[in-house]
Amino acid sequence: MVIEREIFVAASPETVFCFLTDPALMADWIGVSRELDAGPGGLLRIQFSRGDIALGHYTEILLHRRVAFTWGWEPNHKWCDPNLTVLPPGASLVEINLESREGGHTRAFTSQSRPEGDRRTPQRALVSLSCATRGGGERT
Repeated sequence: MVIEREIFVAASPETVFCFLTDPALMADWIGVSRELDAGPGGLLRIQFSRGDIALGHYTEILLHRRVAFTWGWEPNHKWCDPNLTVLPPGASLVEINLESREGGHTRAFTSQSRPEGDRRTPQRALVSLSCATRGGGERT
């Protein structure tokens, strides 16, 4: 299954890109803790709540234009939500393309391929990303 979504963010592509690749800025919009190494093959690990941990790896980074990563849920944690185990680490690919629009806005187009059954998706977090970028200044 492929899910596609488009949002407009009131920030430049440079700012949005930083919020997708910088752990300090990511703290403003997603998860309670995170580990990431934003480069091809680099780790992406986000803890949403006790036991609910998303795990993947960056597959492609094009400065200020594109971020792609695999996505899934770590199994076998004491507090893990059993509904998340249907999507193991690396089972999904999320691709986020950034395009500049008039007025300093960014069009963020995402595509996520994943198996049936996962109810939580990183695409829902794009709304939080949009709100977080409004709170900060331009970052390049």
